[in-house]
Amino acid sequence: MIIAKRLKGKAVAAWLGQPGDAARKAVAKLRRTLDKSPTRLDLYFDIADPWSYLAAQAADRLARAYGVDLAVHVVTPPASDVNAQPALRAKHAVRDAQLLAEYWDIDFPGKKEPDPTALREVSSALIRERPAAEQLRAALELSQAMWSNDRKALAKLLGTWGTESSGSIAPILNANYEELRKAGHYQGAMIAYGGEWYWGIDRLSHLEEALAQDTGRQLANVVAPRAEADRGALALSDKPLSCEMWFSFRSPYSYIALEQIDQILAPYDVPLVLRPVLPMVTRGVPLPNVKRLYIARDAKREADRQHIPFGEICDPIGAGVDNCIALAHWASQRGALLELSKSIMRGIWSEARDMSEYVDLRYVVERADLPWAEAKDALGHPEGAKWANGNALDLAVIGLWGVPSFRCGDFVAWGQDRLPLLADRLRRHRLANPS
Repeated sequence: MIIAKRLKGKAVAAWLGQPGDAARKAVAKLRRTLDKSPTRLDLYFDIADPWSYLAAQAADRLARAYGVDLAVHVVTPPASDVNAQPALRAKHAVRDAQLLAEYWDIDFPGKKEPDPTALREVSSALIRERPAAEQLRAALELSQAMWSNDRKALAKLLGTWGTESSGSIAPILNANYEELRKAGHYQGAMIAYGGEWYWGIDRLSHLEEALAQDTGRQLANVVAPRAEADRGALALSDKPLSCEMWFSFRSPYSYIALEQIDQILAPYDVPLVLRPVLPMVTRGVPLPNVKRLYIARDAKREADRQHIPFGEICDPIGAGVDNCIALAHWASQRGALLELSKSIMRGIWSEARDMSEYVDLRYVVERADLPWAEAKDALGHPEGAKWANGNALDLAVIGLWGVPSFRCGDFVAWGQDRLPLLADRLRRHRLANPS
């Protein structure tokens, strides 16, 4: 059984690896050549989604910098099978976009979710057919007014751009979302190019590298961090800091974050508090294939960027997850949770080690310099599951549900992509508290 899973892990690694990636890009390039179509970006724009507004700003700059065409497809919010917490997601998106706009040189004036009337009006304008360049400009201008809650500016823009019947909104947006699903993705703020998907600001570096290579132009870095002078002293808390990190052993993004988090905290002497949770599937959140496949490929791309081994995977769902949680609870009582969690994660995501088998469990435990005899006795104890469930409840309290998530003082964020923002807030906290 272990040998079979190792072989399966190598097959997954081959599918995720460079030859497979190159083949997909070659097919996309050949298709463009045969169709005699110009280099084009396809932006999927969810009007109610702050990340889509940020992605539209980036797409506009990319089209200008690299001389490529851009098509804008206006879509609905994600369907329920890929968006288990729509209300929490909407609130978090605003908070997250504020953090991103504070760090990157992009605009986001929103303070809360958009007014429903304004959202409907903007939707009625953006379902109107118009040339691609005009549609992008309309999306940017209307979104800026909507998120600013500037009713006067919005009314003027609606008169300029024109609107369609509100009864046409749902059919058109639903049809566009169905096309997005058929194309291979499931949410807005996505840019499709060359057979690959790029999520807004977070994947812009990958997209720019591809565009620079394909167009022969110099890398423009169209979205960069704001100058540090514009990001001055700002205290995270008036109390001693710690950083809580919620993670799941089944989350590849959690693995990528675990490999980096201690290096980010160490210069500031901020202790790390790890909070393992059960996988979202175990917590009743579905994971359809379209999302599963994208996450695997995207995580591989991000791991490669960070020089983190990734690809030989053995899914721990079931008994493997139960064992990981039991061992994590045991290790936490010994002060060795980080070391064991890293060892387990490397086993799952880069070595295809089976966490339901004693031989692989023993390997990851002993690699963390922990005694297997004691660890083995911890397997099957119910306290680990109770602990993980409690951690999930605490995660919900801060308005999040996915992993990895972080809380450090007043900084709350979701995703390994937010680690640079955490590092920056720690830098600013030190400026505010130099002693």
